[in-house]
Amino acid sequence: MLGLLDENAPREEIRHVAGKTMKAAFLTMIISFLLGTYIFQFFGISPAGLRIFGGSILFIMGLNMVQGHGKKVNHNEKDQKAAEKRDDISVVPLAIPVMVGAGMLTTIINMSIAATTWMDYVSGIVAIIIVSIAALIILQRMPFIKKALGDNGLKVFNRIMGLVVGSLAAQMFLKGVFTLYYNFSV
Repeated sequence: MLGLLDENAPREEIRHVAGKTMKAAFLTMIISFLLGTYIFQFFGISPAGLRIFGGSILFIMGLNMVQGHGKKVNHNEKDQKAAEKRDDISVVPLAIPVMVGAGMLTTIINMSIAATTWMDYVSGIVAIIIVSIAALIILQRMPFIKKALGDNGLKVFNRIMGLVVGSLAAQMFLKGVFTLYYNFSV
């Protein structure tokens, strides 16, 4: 977010952009969670195929994080320049695709696929609410967090999170592979 906003942006502007970004991201995540399974069924894409592809995407992201490579941004140079010219960057490119990109959508749709009871759906929605609130707080306090952790602290945190993302990716990928194996071997 700080890369798309002026480094000296006033606190109120940061809070406004963070709030609007998370509203758009929250709506995107909820819609994806509630309708994602049906959209993939409509196109004939199996949950196992999504898990394999999504696990691959997350694995690449996690590997880049662990190796200390800079974030491979979900927006291109054209989006960056447009964001700098535009007054409002909250929805595009911050909410979509930076906050809710391919990795997040894959994870949410996998949660949707795994949901079989109403309690699963309630749990998924509660998880999305908690993640959205946490992300809002983090975005609103990003300048302070960046200053408190410093460059080295951010690098260490990024690498630790890379281990988490990579582990999640491996589980997602393997679940997809074993599901396909068992579906075709029987």
